[in-house]
Amino acid sequence: MMLATRKIEQLLRNAGFNGCPVAPIGAGHYNESYVIDSDKGKFVLRIAPPDNTPKLFYEIDMMKSEVNIHRLAREHTDVPVPEIIYHDFSRELIDRDYLIMAHLRGRSGAFDDRELGRYVRQIHAIESAEYGYPERAAPMGQTWPAVFQSYVELIFDDCLSCGVIDDSEHRHFLLIFERHSDAVVDVPPSLLHLDLWTQNILTVDGRITAILDFDRGLYGDPELEFAVLDTYGYSTPDFFEGYGKPRPTDSNAQIRQRLYIVYELIKYAFIRVARGGNMATGRSHVEQCRRILQELQ
Repeated sequence: MMLATRKIEQLLRNAGFNGCPVAPIGAGHYNESYVIDSDKGKFVLRIAPPDNTPKLFYEIDMMKSEVNIHRLAREHTDVPVPEIIYHDFSRELIDRDYLIMAHLRGRSGAFDDRELGRYVRQIHAIESAEYGYPERAAPMGQTWPAVFQSYVELIFDDCLSCGVIDDSEHRHFLLIFERHSDAVVDVPPSLLHLDLWTQNILTVDGRITAILDFDRGLYGDPELEFAVLDTYGYSTPDFFEGYGKPRPTDSNAQIRQRLYIVYELIKYAFIRVARGGNMATGRSHVEQCRRILQELQ
């Protein structure tokens, strides 16, 4: 349910935007978003979903990580990332987090994979002292294999809790990940975007003008980013030419690729059931993940 107009106006006044026209943005499936047309320019208001919205473990307090990630990306790269000019996580006005960021021009559409690769390499060059999803409820840790394994357990726990998998399937999936855990190795904790699909990449005349929605970002193995890009069809030879570094192709890398793809895809099983009420579609994602992992047996 969308926030009432009077509440949106109250949020804007609190941030210094008085009497500015706002229009809802249809793109995106998680946050509530609006374009603000002010005498200072155009901005975007993003409002996190209510606390009672069914969430994956890493979606709890997810917006809180964006402020620092955007700052780091703007300070250390030339990636076109919008500046966050205001945020309020106090819950004093509404019981939801929200932020306001600059509006960058462009539309989702065709882009140069090489250009995306160059930008992703810069994002990956930002590192942290710990692995995991920063500044939110999800735990972080000192080694990537341990953090990744804990996240695997948490995401399959989420799937079990919403009923899209049963106890035997829960044990089955976790056993396969445990059996191949040696393939997941420690690497420097690189910043990953993990949501680089068409709606989050804006272009003008084929050039990328904005990369949006870093709220799913975490510090981990860049190969996890590549696996997410696999699901969108963006991990092309041109992408890796722009990235400037070849993708590992040894046997352990191939195992990691499948584990990482399943970690990415299983979220849709939860989302389709817990937030969409569609068990049939949720189960189709479970079976897709089962087939991918069968390739490891």
